[in-house]
Amino acid sequence: MLEDENVEKKPYIMAIDDTPYNLEVLRVILMDTDAEVACVESGREAIGMIRERVPDLILLDIMMPEMDGFEVCEILKRSPETNSTPIIFLSALDDINSKVKAFEVGGVDYITKPFNTLEVVARVKTHLKLHYMLEEMNTLLRESFHEIYTPLGLIKSSLSLLELEQGDNEHLQNIKSSVQSLHSIYEDIYYAIKKEVRSYPPEWIDLEAFLNKRIELFKPQMKYKRLKCEITSEIESPMIRINLTELERLMDNLLSNAIKYANEESIVKIEITLSGEKIRLAVSNSSKKIKDPKKLFEKLYREDHSVMGLGIGLSIVRKICDKYDIDIDVESNEHITSFILYYEEK
Repeated sequence: MLEDENVEKKPYIMAIDDTPYNLEVLRVILMDTDAEVACVESGREAIGMIRERVPDLILLDIMMPEMDGFEVCEILKRSPETNSTPIIFLSALDDINSKVKAFEVGGVDYITKPFNTLEVVARVKTHLKLHYMLEEMNTLLRESFHEIYTPLGLIKSSLSLLELEQGDNEHLQNIKSSVQSLHSIYEDIYYAIKKEVRSYPPEWIDLEAFLNKRIELFKPQMKYKRLKCEITSEIESPMIRINLTELERLMDNLLSNAIKYANEESIVKIEITLSGEKIRLAVSNSSKKIKDPKKLFEKLYREDHSVMGLGIGLSIVRKICDKYDIDIDVESNEHITSFILYYEEK
């Protein structure tokens, strides 16, 4: 039985090994974990069984005929249904290359044969506990996001109705500005957590048209600070191949950052130009000089703690730029700060 009393679920463990004797030994060893154990003699058969029922943990041999353990692990890690299942490799291979490869393909641990029974049980219990903890955290986050997103949407729609009934006023704009800031923070957190497990397929997007639509979302914040926004493009229909959600996180953070730090009653400028073969996109705002531009993309770094935010927005911008080979630069002097992107389709 697992020692953590909070773990009420009986573990379901799958052991995959082409040697029946090894499987029988593992079955006896795992009796100490009070787990339900499935023993399978081939990777291909195991994958078929896992599609029907996903184990809580897998013990996987490497050297097997037809399909080795590395291949089995790679297949399971590509599937959204099984990519979070912990896989412990069990192998007679004791060389460093095999161990490193086991972790590279997605394994969480590596035990060398002949194994010590106490070690196997200890590691299995540890990884099961970690797995259940992560599952609980994911469930909590999923429910939390739902509980946050639903009232945010209700507030936004109610504000729109109030604006229609009573007309625009300063108080409504202040509320809309705050709600949009909260919504952006929500989207950043959701993306930061889900980016490793969700698929973000790229598509062709007209950058100028996209920006014109996106700016509409930030009008309450701009109105709050009496800002104007100007977009100029010297390229007709500048196209960029990127996932839409990731472009939203990228540009929302740059726009939000420009608005938050802009001097009141100034202009946020967005310029799309050509730089050689690359599309150059600059988002500029009037503000004081940034102390250390190199630190801006560090996670949780904030230039000014009096400004609303978590300090994760620009680190998200950097990760998305790196993913799509988009160069990003920051220029800041006593009056103007610019974030500049350089994109080239390869």
